[in-house]
Amino acid sequence: MISVRAVNTCSIFRSSPPVSSFRFRFNKHLRTNTSSLHYDRYSKSGSGFPTFRFDLPILGHGDVRSYSLQSFVDTVFEELTSNRKRKRQGICSAIKLKTGGEVLDDKPVNQAVEKGLLVEFKKDSERVLLAVVQRRDGKKNWMVYDQNGVTSSIKPQQITYIVPGVDNFDQTQISSFIQKAQQNLDTSLLEFAWIELLEKNKSVTPEELAEMIFGNVEPLESYCAHLLLSKDDLYFTVQETKGSRSLYGPRPTVQVEELMRRKLAKEAAEKELQEFVQLLKSAKAMPSNAKPPKTSWVVEEKIQCKIESLEAYAIDACKSNDEKRIAGMILTAMGMGKTASSALNLLIDIGYFPVHVNLDMLKLNIHTDHPDEIISAAEDLLSEPINRKDLTHLKVYAIDVDEADELDDALSATRLQDGRIKVWIHVADPTQYVQPGSKGLLFSCPLLLIPCFQRNLRWRE
Repeated sequence: MISVRAVNTCSIFRSSPPVSSFRFRFNKHLRTNTSSLHYDRYSKSGSGFPTFRFDLPILGHGDVRSYSLQSFVDTVFEELTSNRKRKRQGICSAIKLKTGGEVLDDKPVNQAVEKGLLVEFKKDSERVLLAVVQRRDGKKNWMVYDQNGVTSSIKPQQITYIVPGVDNFDQTQISSFIQKAQQNLDTSLLEFAWIELLEKNKSVTPEELAEMIFGNVEPLESYCAHLLLSKDDLYFTVQETKGSRSLYGPRPTVQVEELMRRKLAKEAAEKELQEFVQLLKSAKAMPSNAKPPKTSWVVEEKIQCKIESLEAYAIDACKSNDEKRIAGMILTAMGMGKTASSALNLLIDIGYFPVHVNLDMLKLNIHTDHPDEIISAAEDLLSEPINRKDLTHLKVYAIDVDEADELDDALSATRLQDGRIKVWIHVADPTQYVQPGSKGLLFSCPLLLIPCFQRNLRWRE
């Protein structure tokens, strides 16, 4: 059987019935029209076989002609072939492909909504559902039964697609229809269709695409083609829409390449984000005494960038919208709210911040750890000889708490040979380690002691 469908109107043209059916009607015609049957005892070819001749009206014509059995069959097949060609031409006219950059009367024709149709409609800004039309609701709206088993009233403007070739669809089969459609989706087919349509400079409807990639325009295949086109943001773009009908055109090659580059970059960023989220979850699940050190989060640049975005978000110090966006994406992926407190708690949970972190110090950008260059400079100072007089043998007195291990000032005394007492005033002198003209900062915090110098310099003997 040869079947061809006019995709714009979704009507179906079929060829002649099977040969067996044709033969039955042909024999019946012979039996009921014996008066017009002529019998020649011998054929002109001299084969000895009888030749039957009969008069029959030609298909599609009003005249009557006389044929032999073989010539009649040949004529019938010629008529069928001619009919098929005419139907194909009619279908091409119905499809009205857009060629050469001009529309040959190829305007999307909106299909009227009727009871029993299977329609796709926009439930809200994020959801699109399939439903069966039940009945009218007022003058313009329609009551539909959707895939979730919910009956609701929708406006005609909400309908995004009417599945062709469907009458009185069984609403209990919606879920099965959707499942089959999802299993039939193959986005790689779009690329092949895009290449062919771009070469021919043609636009395409969902039904035409279904014919191209699936070989037919049955309801399921047509809906699959609609899903591929409506969800595609790479190869095709909507050229025209009228109601639930849309016409799609292939994007230029340069545009597709740029969109592909962006898509690959987005996929790589999403993969990188998921890997970082797994790292956070792993650190969060560790016991407090086994958390990774703070320095481990700044070894790799891509990890350091994300952890610093979280830190800036926690203290309301994001320097750019991109930094804020990255932190928000991380918190969302972790199932946390996009707030400064959420970011702070996450950094504490992974061991990046201490439990009793001082946010004011973070906001003022006051570092409690000495940077690497300071540590290196201190090591160099320790290797230099001491050019000061050693007074460590003196007994020094200071007014301070018992826990003090660094004395800013103190007194000591020694008796001279003539009986006089020499009083020594000891004052801490950090300038011996500071180059002239350089600047420093002294920070006083009632809850935390932050030494100006490293411990090895403070306790240098």
